[in-house]
Amino acid sequence: MNLQLQAGYFSIKSPLQILDRWLNPYRFKDSVNLRGKTLDIIYSARAKKALEQRQHALIAELQLYFTCVVQKRVVFHDEINLETITVNPNLEITYHTVQSNACDPVEFAEKHPVKKELNSAAAQHMRPSQLKIDYINNQWNGEFSI
Repeated sequence: MNLQLQAGYFSIKSPLQILDRWLNPYRFKDSVNLRGKTLDIIYSARAKKALEQRQHALIAELQLYFTCVVQKRVVFHDEINLETITVNPNLEITYHTVQSNACDPVEFAEKHPVKKELNSAAAQHMRPSQLKIDYINNQWNGEFSI
Protein backbone atom coordinates (compact mmCIF):
# COMPACT_ATOMS: atom_id res chain seq x y z
CA MET A 1 0.00 0.00 0.00
CA ASN A 2 1.48 3.33 -1.10
CA LEU A 3 0.06 6.43 0.64
CA GLN A 4 1.98 8.95 -1.51
CA LEU A 5 2.93 11.16 1.43
CA GLN A 6 5.63 13.11 -0.39
CA ALA A 7 5.08 16.86 -0.66
CA GLY A 8 3.15 17.05 -3.92
CA TYR A 9 0.54 19.66 -4.79
CA PHE A 10 -2.45 17.60 -3.64
CA SER A 11 -0.68 15.36 -1.14
CA ILE A 12 -1.02 15.34 2.62
CA LYS A 13 1.82 17.30 4.17
CA SER A 14 1.74 15.32 7.39
CA PRO A 15 -0.71 12.91 9.00
CA LEU A 16 -0.11 14.87 12.22
CA GLN A 17 -1.51 17.93 10.46
CA ILE A 18 -4.82 16.11 9.96
CA LEU A 19 -4.88 15.12 13.64
CA ASP A 20 -4.08 18.69 14.69
CA ARG A 21 -6.96 20.08 12.56
CA TRP A 22 -9.30 17.55 14.15
CA LEU A 23 -8.17 18.45 17.69
CA ASN A 24 -7.98 22.23 17.02
CA PRO A 25 -10.70 23.14 14.53
CA TYR A 26 -11.53 26.64 13.36
CA ARG A 27 -14.45 27.26 15.75
CA PHE A 28 -14.56 31.02 16.14
CA LYS A 29 -15.92 33.34 13.49
CA ASP A 30 -16.15 37.05 12.71
CA SER A 31 -17.29 38.80 9.53
CA VAL A 32 -16.50 42.14 7.93
CA ASN A 33 -17.54 43.94 4.78
CA LEU A 34 -14.63 44.12 2.35
CA ARG A 35 -15.36 46.15 -0.80
CA GLY A 36 -19.04 45.23 -0.72
CA LYS A 37 -18.52 41.53 -0.07
CA THR A 38 -18.61 39.62 3.20
CA LEU A 39 -15.26 38.28 4.40
CA ASP A 40 -15.60 35.51 6.98
CA ILE A 41 -12.69 35.26 9.40
CA ILE A 42 -12.46 31.94 11.19
CA TYR A 43 -9.85 31.05 13.77
CA SER A 44 -8.86 28.34 16.17
CA ALA A 45 -9.04 28.42 19.96
CA ARG A 46 -5.24 28.84 20.00
CA ALA A 47 -5.52 31.92 17.80
CA LYS A 48 -8.41 33.33 19.87
CA LYS A 49 -6.39 32.93 23.07
CA ALA A 50 -3.27 34.52 21.54
CA LEU A 51 -5.32 37.43 20.14
CA GLU A 52 -6.92 38.10 23.52
CA GLN A 53 -3.49 38.28 25.18
CA ARG A 54 -2.21 41.00 22.81
CA GLN A 55 -1.80 44.60 23.96
CA HIS A 56 -2.32 45.95 20.41
CA ALA A 57 -4.32 44.66 17.47
CA LEU A 58 -2.70 42.14 15.15
CA ILE A 59 -2.84 43.21 11.51
CA ALA A 60 -3.35 40.48 8.90
CA GLU A 61 -2.26 41.67 5.45
CA LEU A 62 -3.88 39.63 2.68
CA GLN A 63 -2.05 39.88 -0.64
CA LEU A 64 -3.07 38.53 -4.01
CA TYR A 65 0.45 38.55 -5.41
CA PHE A 66 0.99 38.49 -9.19
CA THR A 67 4.42 37.46 -10.46
CA CYS A 68 5.50 34.42 -12.51
CA VAL A 69 2.64 32.67 -10.71
CA VAL A 70 -0.26 33.98 -8.65
CA GLN A 71 0.18 33.53 -4.92
CA LYS A 72 -2.16 34.22 -2.01
CA ARG A 73 -0.16 35.47 0.96
CA VAL A 74 -1.12 36.35 4.53
CA VAL A 75 1.52 38.41 6.33
CA PHE A 76 1.07 39.42 9.96
CA HIS A 77 2.19 42.82 11.30
CA ASP A 78 2.05 44.87 14.47
CA GLU A 79 1.98 48.12 12.43
CA ILE A 80 1.42 48.90 8.74
CA ASN A 81 1.03 51.98 6.56
CA LEU A 82 -2.07 50.70 4.77
CA GLU A 83 -5.76 51.27 5.46
CA THR A 84 -7.11 48.52 7.71
CA ILE A 85 -10.55 47.20 8.61
CA THR A 86 -11.20 46.46 12.28
CA VAL A 87 -12.56 42.95 12.82
CA ASN A 88 -12.54 43.14 16.61
CA PRO A 89 -10.40 44.98 19.21
CA ASN A 90 -7.58 42.46 18.73
CA LEU A 91 -7.59 42.00 14.94
CA GLU A 92 -7.45 44.23 11.88
CA ILE A 93 -7.13 43.23 8.23
CA THR A 94 -6.00 44.82 5.01
CA TYR A 95 -6.25 43.39 1.51
CA HIS A 96 -4.66 44.36 -1.78
CA THR A 97 -3.59 42.95 -5.11
CA VAL A 98 0.04 43.60 -5.99
CA GLN A 99 2.36 43.00 -8.91
CA SER A 100 5.98 41.90 -8.58
CA ASN A 101 8.77 43.97 -10.04
CA ALA A 102 10.50 40.89 -11.48
CA CYS A 103 9.97 37.25 -12.32
CA ASP A 104 13.22 36.05 -10.79
CA PRO A 105 12.42 32.83 -8.87
CA VAL A 106 15.20 33.37 -6.31
CA GLU A 107 14.23 36.97 -5.53
CA PHE A 108 10.55 36.02 -5.47
CA ALA A 109 11.15 33.18 -2.99
CA GLU A 110 13.34 35.26 -0.68
CA LYS A 111 11.87 38.77 -0.74
CA HIS A 112 8.46 38.93 -2.50
CA PRO A 113 9.32 42.31 -4.07
CA VAL A 114 6.34 44.55 -4.86
CA LYS A 115 6.39 46.86 -7.87
CA LYS A 116 2.93 48.36 -7.56
CA GLU A 117 -0.53 47.81 -6.22
CA LEU A 118 -3.11 46.87 -8.85
CA ASN A 119 -6.14 49.17 -8.77
CA SER A 120 -7.94 48.22 -11.98
CA ALA A 121 -11.65 47.35 -12.01
CA ALA A 122 -10.77 43.68 -12.48
CA ALA A 123 -8.40 43.75 -9.50
CA GLN A 124 -11.08 45.42 -7.37
CA HIS A 125 -13.48 42.53 -8.13
CA MET A 126 -11.02 39.95 -6.78
CA ARG A 127 -11.83 39.76 -3.09
CA PRO A 128 -11.27 37.11 -0.47
CA SER A 129 -14.31 35.33 0.90
CA GLN A 130 -12.73 33.51 3.85
CA LEU A 131 -9.65 34.01 6.02
CA LYS A 132 -8.40 31.25 8.33
CA ILE A 133 -6.08 32.17 11.19
CA ASP A 134 -4.22 29.85 13.55
CA TYR A 135 -1.41 30.28 16.08
CA ILE A 136 1.00 27.34 16.20
CA ASN A 137 4.39 27.20 17.92
CA ASN A 138 4.33 30.95 18.70
CA GLN A 139 3.79 31.78 15.03
CA TRP A 140 0.76 33.19 13.24
CA ASN A 141 -0.48 31.20 10.25
CA GLY A 142 -3.09 32.33 7.79
CA GLU A 143 -4.63 31.41 4.47
CA PHE A 144 -7.48 32.86 2.49
CA SER A 145 -9.74 31.79 -0.34
CA ILE A 146 -11.28 33.88 -3.07
